[in-house]
Order: sequence, then C-alpha cells, then structure tokens
Amino acid sequence: MIEQAKENIFLIDVESRRIVESNASLRESLGYSEDELNNMTIYDVVAADRVSIDANIRRVLEQGNPSVGERKYVRKDGTHLDVEVSANVILRDDKRTLVSVAHDVTERARMQALLEERVATLSRIAADLVLDLPMEDILNALAASVVSASTAVSCLIVLIDEEAGEIRLVGSHGVPGGYEAAAQAAYEKAGAASPVREAIRTHRPVLFSNARRSAPANPHLAALHGFNPRVPWDTAYVVPLLSRGKALGAINFAYPPGQGPVEEEKVFFGAVADHAAVAVENARLFSEARGKAALEERQKLARELHDSVSQALYGITLGVETAREVLPDNPERAAEPLDYAVTLAEAGMTEMRALIFELRPESLEKEGLVAALEKAAAGVQARHDIRVETALGEEPDAPLEAKESLYRIAQEALHNTVKHARAANVTIKLVRDLEGITLQVSDDGVGFDANCDFPGHLGLKSMRERVSRQSGTLEIASGPGKGVRILARVPSG
Repeated sequence: MIEQAKENIFLIDVESRRIVESNASLRESLGYSEDELNNMTIYDVVAADRVSIDANIRRVLEQGNPSVGERKYVRKDGTHLDVEVSANVILRDDKRTLVSVAHDVTERARMQALLEERVATLSRIAADLVLDLPMEDILNALAASVVSASTAVSCLIVLIDEEAGEIRLVGSHGVPGGYEAAAQAAYEKAGAASPVREAIRTHRPVLFSNARRSAPANPHLAALHGFNPRVPWDTAYVVPLLSRGKALGAINFAYPPGQGPVEEEKVFFGAVADHAAVAVENARLFSEARGKAALEERQKLARELHDSVSQALYGITLGVETAREVLPDNPERAAEPLDYAVTLAEAGMTEMRALIFELRPESLEKEGLVAALEKAAAGVQARHDIRVETALGEEPDAPLEAKESLYRIAQEALHNTVKHARAANVTIKLVRDLEGITLQVSDDGVGFDANCDFPGHLGLKSMRERVSRQSGTLEIASGPGKGVRILARVPSG
C-alpha cells in the first residue's frame, strides 16, 4: 500500500536520523534511487538547519503531534520540492522509527508566490504613479512588472491621442527590436481591425487566438507580418483603459500558442488597467491644470489617496480572501492573513485621518498645530515606513495664519523627504520663545547642494513664500550625503 501511494513517504531511524525506507513516489519526486536514499539522512533531504529539524522530531516524539507543517525537500538536481508534512512514530525492529508523509504543494506554493508578486507589482505601480516621471517611463516599468508577475510573455500599452484621434504606443516589454515601430505603423492604418481597437470600442476585454494564422489576411497589419515567425506569442488578451466611462487606451498581453490568462490573472490584469488608467487620467488633468495651485493640491491629495488607502483596501481584500481559502482545512493558518488585514486596516485609518485633516485645514483652529503635526508624522510613518520622531511641546500661542503656514511648510518638507530624500529617519521639532516660533524638520537622507537652484521644483519656493507672508525666515542646511535640515521661523505676535 505504501509503495503504491501517491504521497511521498519515507521512514527515518530516530537515533541515527538515517533514511531506512522510501516509497516510489518519494524517489520519483526527488530523483534518487532506493539505494541512494538508504545512504542518506533526513538532514540531506530537508532544506532546513539541523536545529529546526531536530526540534520538529522532538515535538513529534514528545507531544505526539503529527503535523510538521510546510517544508522544502531538496531534489537530486538541487531544486526544491514544496511539501506539507505530517509524521508519527512506530516501532520497527524494536527501534523508534519516524514515518514521514509529505503532500506535494508545489503548485499551491507557486500560486502563493505569484499572488505575492502580484501584490508587490501593484504596490510598485502605485508608487511609480506618484513619481515625477515621463508617462512613457511609467508605462514601460508597468509593462515589465506585469510580465514578471504573470504568465504573459510580452505586453504593449497604447493610448488614444485625443487631438489626432489616433492610437499611440507608449509602453512595452518583451518585444523584439523594431516591433514597436511596426506596431505603431499598423495602429495608424485608419480602418485596421484589431483586438486593440475592438477593446477600445466595446469597453470590454478581448481574447484573440491564432494571431499568426489570421494576421496575414489583414492587409492593414502588413507591417507586422515579418515578425510572425519570430515572436513567441499567438494569443492576445486586450484590456481597455477606462476612466469615468471613457476609453483612454488599452493594454495588450501576449501568450504562446494554446495558452491564455486564467480567471485569477484576468482579475489581476483588470486591477493593473485601473492603475494605468488612473496614471493616464492624472497626467492629463495635471497637464491641463499646470500653474493652478489649488488643483495641484488636489492632485497631490489624489495621488496620496491612491497610493495609500486604495492599496491598503486591496491588501485587506487579499488577506481576507487568503484566510477564507485556508480556513476550512487549516484554521490556524488563517490567523496570519487576518492579522495582515487588521494591520492594513489600522494603517488605512491613520492615513484617512491625516488626509481628512488636509482636506479641512480649518480644523487647525480647533485641534491646534501640535495635533496637526502629530497626525502628519503618523501618516508618513504609516504609509512610507519612515521613522518620524516629534518633539513639539505645548500648543504655541500664535495667530491661525501663522500656524497654518508652519503646518504647510512641514507638510511640504515631509513630502520632499518621501519623494527625494530616501531617508530612514525624520525629526520634527517645534520651539517657542519670546520672539517667535521655530519649526525644524530634518532627515538623514541623501541631501542636496542647498546653494543650487532647482527650476520647476515648487516645494522650496512655496515654503519661502509662506514664511515671507508671515514676515518670517527660512533656512535650509544640506549637502550631498548629509541629509536636510529646514528651519522656518515666524513671529508669534
């Protein structure tokens, strides 16, 4: 029965830790012969240190607990086999012998790793959306991230040029040299029927198979005909980029012949398309509103909401879904993803409080400058994993306009730290004396040459304007590799 079992089974002598028997499934899974395994110990098979292996054996012997948990076994070729192990003790020739039964969970582990990679990909995409980068750079990085986190072999991203009414290729990954230019030429054909145009027209994803066979029949795609024998794909899955019911473009995911996205991957691609649509729409809104300070503030807030709260909500959903998946078979394993979801929920609440405060600066009058700075510090620490220390003391006696100026200066300084400094620690201090109030914000980041001008960077200019309106002063001390210290001083009267 053991020899015919599909599970991986082997027997280990407790005293010597030597393998004394194994079944065909284990030998096939690991690539060893029976004689080879009989000359090995459990330490040669389990990819863990001896202390951990011995601790598990003691637990089985002393507590009679058959569950060992997930482990990695080492194959003969050096690769790893993911297994879920249970063990018990029997007497064999009057010797205590450990019977280990290992269930192959390689596919489950692969899917979990892929899920984690997709979460990380969405996080990276969300982070890239708030960087001051050209749209082509953002979408090229997005295409590369999506291919690495999916089974697609290439990705093309196109946008609709509203002025010209044409499709424009703006991002790609995994395509041969010259393919982008050929694809652009095909898109420019006025009547070219393609999965991309159909997805944009219908606002629905399109799955297109046998592309190599059908492409030569379409003269509008002649520019791509020469690539058909060389590219590894034959299936396209195209997802439209939609914003407020309007198509902005599409993402084309390519697959080898006979392959395509499963349902879980389609959901992931939908989330990616939503992120990309946000990036495109934000870029267009920002371009239209350039020079309008009020709208720039709203855009900044929208980016922060998208980068923090929406990301936290997505992570909470994944955590709960994972817990629901493992709950029927292993309730204990559900605790970890649920704890993860709770942690994200708490971080999201902290972030929302900080953002609500930014939306309602008039609450400075009720809550005060000290409370506002504490919330700003907590928000940065929660969403960017930067350690923020505060030394603020009691609420200063100053006009509301002076408090708001100091708060906005601190807000801008923290924003610059997050965006440019690559800092691990930030300190915010508030000092009062008879002549005025001094705000100090310092970090241990990369710093910069404070004597240089930075055209186009409005943060430092905004700080100087705010402190000047209060008849105050602003000092900036920094140097390459020396962090940044900003001192803003306003009169208290």
